[in-house]
Amino acid sequence: DSSYDYTNSSDEDYSEEDEYTVKGEFVETDGKWMSCSSHADCYNYSEPIAWCRPTANQFWTDKGCFCEDILYSCVIERTNNGKLEYSYCASRENWQCP
Repeated sequence: DSSYDYTNSSDEDYSEEDEYTVKGEFVETDGKWMSCSSHADCYNYSEPIAWCRPTANQFWTDKGCFCEDILYSCVIERTNNGKLEYSYCASRENWQCP
């Protein structure tokens, strides 16, 4: 049986490759594509300014900005009305949420 029940699995059951591969829809924002080779490369980045004030139906995932395994760019994810979305992160330099 090749199916797997993820409902009772632990973090160790997920491969890091799968966990850091975006699965949602890309949303164009003020964030920019930035090359990365590890999550540490993304620590000085934040959500795009366009996403800094989530609405009642928008929620961050628990990852923050991370280095995406296929794009090799710093991205961030959120859910928007139950749908997963992602965008490029923005530099924290001169970053202000209006």
